[in-house]
Amino acid sequence: MKNLMNVNGIVNVAGVYGMRVKDTEEYLYIGSGIEVNDALSRHLYNLKRGLYSTTNKAILQEKYDLGVLVFEVIKESEHNESVKDMSVKQKEDLQVVLGILEKFYIDLYKKSICNSQMFVKKHSSNKNAATTLKRRKANLGKKNPNSKYSELMIREILWLKLNGYTPIQIQELYSEYAIKSTYIYHIGINKWIHLEPIKPSFVA
Repeated sequence: MKNLMNVNGIVNVAGVYGMRVKDTEEYLYIGSGIEVNDALSRHLYNLKRGLYSTTNKAILQEKYDLGVLVFEVIKESEHNESVKDMSVKQKEDLQVVLGILEKFYIDLYKKSICNSQMFVKKHSSNKNAATTLKRRKANLGKKNPNSKYSELMIREILWLKLNGYTPIQIQELYSEYAIKSTYIYHIGINKWIHLEPIKPSFVA
């Protein structure tokens, strides 16, 4: 699918990002991340498929379809160069700091942004594969009776799909849960459309 997003500057950094209409200075959406390029990929996945049209992000969809939506980093982290060498704890601390910066810009542009929530809630990183498994199992069964699969697992699968993994490859990664590749194919397309992807801890 053709990309209609105008990407301004370098985005493979840690920092706070925003989306605005070309030739204006008011942002329509504010976000943050240790890997801003991942956030861009996530938004593009949804925008290319028109998935924001019936959500709070409908204004982003409208401007994207017109080819006037700009994505850019507003504030790059001072620790950007050292992220790749950080421990899990250091990355979590950086995530908290970025959340504070994100809240500052949300407050600054609160009159124009379409963010559904005006507060920032960041999910902590998984420590290792064992805690990932423990958390996933906790979200299954009685604690989530309406879903065969945990929300965390679906968010991880969305991330894998956005980063080039095929449904067959993903099925093998989650073989213990007997999730079919045909089901995986529909995740992010007509199932679990509005979940936020998250990078699995077992991915380097």
